[in-house]
Amino acid sequence: MSDVVELVHMVLDVETPTQPDLTNRPVPSVLDADAVSEPNSDLRRAELEQALADGAWSEAFREWAEYTDLTESEITALADAGRFEALDFFWDPTEERIRHEVPPITPGDGIDDDVAESARTDLADLCQLVIETLDDAYLDWGAASGVEEPWTDETFDDQDPPEE
Repeated sequence: MSDVVELVHMVLDVETPTQPDLTNRPVPSVLDADAVSEPNSDLRRAELEQALADGAWSEAFREWAEYTDLTESEITALADAGRFEALDFFWDPTEERIRHEVPPITPGDGIDDDVAESARTDLADLCQLVIETLDDAYLDWGAASGVEEPWTDETFDDQDPPEE
């Protein structure tokens, strides 16, 4: 006989942590500081922060909490250590898309070695979900997109093939 193990993913009962404060931040390390003339306007952080406050942050966090591998106590420890508030979202004027940065997570402040190792990956997943949520429902920046789309309108163009 074989034992059947049923994995039940429990929905976490955690409060949505305070959204990241995107003001007064330096130019992200992934960008060339010389290419950004006005960090406050070129990176569109005020617009992003407003969209987060309008609901994108809490919507994405709730969805992420449904599938993250972190426990309630680990999420609480990360929130207490300010790890969610330290996440950075910005407009990359070179690539013309929204990007994110997850700062390094080191053990301490209630975060143990094991959590520090896996938490950065989980927070990167949260950031990607936030970007998708912003792109899908909160921001309309024209042709610019925060998510790289694998399909274009041309892929599904309904035009008839050229006649010979």
